[in-house]
Amino acid sequence: MSQNLQNAIVESSHQLYSSLPAHGKPLIRSNGVPEWTILSTFSLVVLQPQIGPQTRVIPISLGTGVKCLPYSKLSEYGDTLHDSHAEIIARRGFLRWLLWQAHLQAQVTRGERVEEELFVEIREEEGDRGRLRLKDGVQMWLYISMLPCGDASTYYTSVHQPAEEASQWSATDDDHSRPSNMGVIRGRNGYTAISTLRTKPGRPDSIPSISMSCSDKIASWSALGIQGGLLANLFRPIYLDGIIVGGVERPVNTHGRQIDAYEWEEKIKRELERSLWGRLESIKDHLTSPHQLHLASIYLTSIPFEHSKISIIHDPHNDSSNLEPSPSPLSLSHLPFLLSTHPKKGIKPEIIAEGGILGFPWKKGVLIKEKGRSRICKLSLLIEYEKLLLNEKAKILGITNDGTYYGYKHLTVFGREYQQNKIILRGIPGQFQSVKGLEKFEEISSTGVAGSPKIKDEPPFRGWLVSGKQFESFTSSGQIYR
Repeated sequence: MSQNLQNAIVESSHQLYSSLPAHGKPLIRSNGVPEWTILSTFSLVVLQPQIGPQTRVIPISLGTGVKCLPYSKLSEYGDTLHDSHAEIIARRGFLRWLLWQAHLQAQVTRGERVEEELFVEIREEEGDRGRLRLKDGVQMWLYISMLPCGDASTYYTSVHQPAEEASQWSATDDDHSRPSNMGVIRGRNGYTAISTLRTKPGRPDSIPSISMSCSDKIASWSALGIQGGLLANLFRPIYLDGIIVGGVERPVNTHGRQIDAYEWEEKIKRELERSLWGRLESIKDHLTSPHQLHLASIYLTSIPFEHSKISIIHDPHNDSSNLEPSPSPLSLSHLPFLLSTHPKKGIKPEIIAEGGILGFPWKKGVLIKEKGRSRICKLSLLIEYEKLLLNEKAKILGITNDGTYYGYKHLTVFGREYQQNKIILRGIPGQFQSVKGLEKFEEISSTGVAGSPKIKDEPPFRGWLVSGKQFESFTSSGQIYR
């Protein structure tokens, strides 16, 4: 991939972010403390060999954020975003884009004219029952302005960790080259252990989250695809073609000098490759077609993101440079492909706080009103998904279930296929272990033994925390089936 194309993906992401209103972006608080955030985008890279070397880059989903909900605040209605880290916000926006493209394809199939461009197609293959796929020449790229939390940034964190911050966490392994068998680790505990499942970082004294790290989730996409379990009914597995990561600063060595730039970048790229697909090598021959272990290309960029922590710290115009920047409590989700109800103003980004739209506080056991729900939460995606099943499509795809989100993911032909590959990756959910601080939540399970006697290797993601059926037994009308 050319440097120009890498830069085009990053710069188009930054330009899209810069075009958004200031509301919801990091600011300087009343006490002078500046805020920072992480930016992530999913972008189409459309190759056009018929008109020469020209290639189009189209950002389709933008997310910012560094927050997630603790287990005690998870909703059973699917109406909140459990994980509001930038990469996950952007990926959920990508799911909404897939649903939009599926709607366009359905219109074309009915003989209707569509103005928007189609990037997906139906290509009949044995056993595929008319599922969609990206057209040839259409690639999907992920940009992240900072190393993803969890395993991919473990080495980076260990060499940059200030002594006072490191003391808050218990270091359990001083060997950076040795994979850990610690199971799932909370946040940065044992921050020098590698190839380990981790939950989202957070204050050591905060209520734990069961949301797995971004490194773990991105790695799972390398085996299962980025379309997820629900949309596996409509799409063949879709894999990332490449990942571009920014915000990688060189550390200072023991002599007070920065290490060689090339050596450092190669080390970080190897760490990303190891974390995002290398630690899954043991299952590459066990995944069932069309699933595969897909090796996305990895690149680093030196182009700074304006609201990254590094940019805020080094900003010469920052009058609060002596104050430690704090993460923004808000997230943004922007879907530029959606049609606006006010064409002159364009589509507005969503500002997300505590898992819902800012200004609509979450109350336990109460369904959030439609205007307070994000368009990328599970319930919103389920509503859009069911609009595609109001014809013979459901029968063709073998979709027969109780109408719950869980049923569509687990009780359909392609849902079962997806879940079987997930078991190969993680193992079978059960009461195997818990994370310190979550012992009282007995309904939380984690994955354990392999799902088939034919697979002798231990699942590489054994220990993955699972909220389970309890949080997916809702229908598009907001009903819950226990």
